[in-house]
Amino acid sequence: MGAVIAVTGAAGFLGRAVVARARAQGHELRAISRGAAPPEWAGDTGIEVVHADLRRESPPLDGVSAVIHAAARMGGDDAAQAEGTVAPSARLLDHAAGSGARLVLVSSISVLGTAGLAPFARVNEDTPIEPRPERRDAYARAKIAQERDARAIAARHGAMLRIVRPGAIFGAGHLWNAHMGVTLGPLTLGPRHAGELPLCWLAHAAQILLLAATAPQADPVELIHALDDDRPDRARFLAALGRRGLPLGWRGLDMAAGLLTPLAPRLPGLLRRETLRARLMPLRYDNAHAHALGFRPEADFETAMAAARGAA
Repeated sequence: MGAVIAVTGAAGFLGRAVVARARAQGHELRAISRGAAPPEWAGDTGIEVVHADLRRESPPLDGVSAVIHAAARMGGDDAAQAEGTVAPSARLLDHAAGSGARLVLVSSISVLGTAGLAPFARVNEDTPIEPRPERRDAYARAKIAQERDARAIAARHGAMLRIVRPGAIFGAGHLWNAHMGVTLGPLTLGPRHAGELPLCWLAHAAQILLLAATAPQADPVELIHALDDDRPDRARFLAALGRRGLPLGWRGLDMAAGLLTPLAPRLPGLLRRETLRARLMPLRYDNAHAHALGFRPEADFETAMAAARGAA
């Protein structure tokens, strides 16, 4: 295997951060993107830009030691997710595994099933995947399918696989997240509790993904939750943004969603109990696997949020 790291979705929000950090560390890159290359890549001989639409073609992966697969649709229904995320991901990972590369799949903690957890339970890599994905949104279902396919492909080829599940990634231009609740003008309607927000600063996400691509790996499949050490509650998050919140009682929200369960297939995502619990339930989180990989935090929450706001 060569020393080149391939990154799909390289021109996207997360992909650009991975590319920038990798180059700062001296890694050679194959940046795979459907769109135009960012101007800051011009003249950098350490970045080989490959234009490819993963829905229709597989990019060249010869000489690649690891593939960080970050390309995915962020929205859309099941059909759009199948076309834009699930099918291209399976094809890309199969091609990468056949080329002898280590697989690093960017998944999401949205795959986890939290409906059966008690409030303030600790969530880690042993937390089960959602057992009733039909009651969740199309994005969560697509990520569950990606993980299933990645495991099967890695087993078939004997490839090494790391599944990295970032929390809500924030950075310049991407400050808000679905775990906060619903916004009404300057107000935010969300639960009043001291549960942690599963946040991951963009710089930390890039650091963890590069570690996943380069650090020695003993087990054929490893799960890593990419989360900050300093995880604020909702009140602290709103204070950092200078916004006001209208707190709601968590138990009342949960009970109301439970009463609507028979109507779940016809309801918006946040009114489905499983989706509401996944986003708003008071929980604690664990990132010990990221630390075991070598993750070292570079900023606390307020410092990271200030940097993200200042760069926006």
